[in-house]
Amino acid sequence: MRILVTGATGFVGRHLCLALDRAGCSLRAAYIEATPPAGWPTAIEWMKCDSIGPGSDWSGLLGGGVTHVVHLAGLAHRIASKDQVPDSMYDQVNHLATAQLVKAVAATPSVRRFIFVSSIGAVTSASDWPVNEQTPCQPDSAYGRSKLAAENAIQSILGSSVADWCIVRPPLLYGPGNPGNMARLLKLLEFPVPLPLASVHNRRSFLYVGNLVDAILRMLTHPGTARKTFCLGDGQDVSTPDLIRKLGQAAGRPARLFPFPLIGLRLLGSGMGLLSSLTGRSFGLDLSCVEKFCSSLPVDSSHFCTTCAWTPPFTMDEGLRATVSRHSE
Repeated sequence: MRILVTGATGFVGRHLCLALDRAGCSLRAAYIEATPPAGWPTAIEWMKCDSIGPGSDWSGLLGGGVTHVVHLAGLAHRIASKDQVPDSMYDQVNHLATAQLVKAVAATPSVRRFIFVSSIGAVTSASDWPVNEQTPCQPDSAYGRSKLAAENAIQSILGSSVADWCIVRPPLLYGPGNPGNMARLLKLLEFPVPLPLASVHNRRSFLYVGNLVDAILRMLTHPGTARKTFCLGDGQDVSTPDLIRKLGQAAGRPARLFPFPLIGLRLLGSGMGLLSSLTGRSFGLDLSCVEKFCSSLPVDSSHFCTTCAWTPPFTMDEGLRATVSRHSE
């Protein structure tokens, strides 16, 4: 195999590239910064690509006998209100740029498999029932709609191609260097005040980046994953209060929680979001964040586990300890 990884310098990309290098794979990593990152294994071939969008030309990255592509590059879901971008940007980067890459893959005879890391947001952002591959897709955000549009483009363009495809839909990711909601919770734990989250009784799935990387390694070669879509999680659903307690235990900090009405939480989130926009500082909480913390989104990974005889190599507790260890450095 000769593997191209797009978005190689992102959160997942960094972990995946190092794992592929350790496995002795021939690896080409795409980046958009001015220079490739320093301190990485010298065996990785770095190739610069232009800004990602509808006009992106990916053909130059696929030469030299590339056989597999893992597509990670994209515009991440923005949680904080101050970080919002126009909805059209999600479509341009996550959907149209992906479609351009897939067209280039279809025109490159050496490529045998295309793996796309989508999002559970392509299905929904909240559900009281376990989400699996049969759950109707009803994305409720521009980010989720752009991911679903990309999935549809992949299946359409590669429908009659020699190259097959595999799509994975992870929920919220966490791990060393995590930039998302898990980092927000860690920031909240650092405040020496109780958190008003004890009244939240939800159920959410998460995915440790080490488990995602292990699953992608399986998708690269397992014949049962060809032309299939999989939902993936750690296999352990927790409430937000339980997650905070686990984080606190991993960080060696007490998780101070007290009950508070959900309507009050939403008002608090709105107020802190307004304060963040006025001061330019992040306080780890706004209305969108509160909605995420309070809603449920369990994910059923049984289809992938059965297809690949796969068990997540890391437990949630192990993943959280690794996340906290890196955060405290």
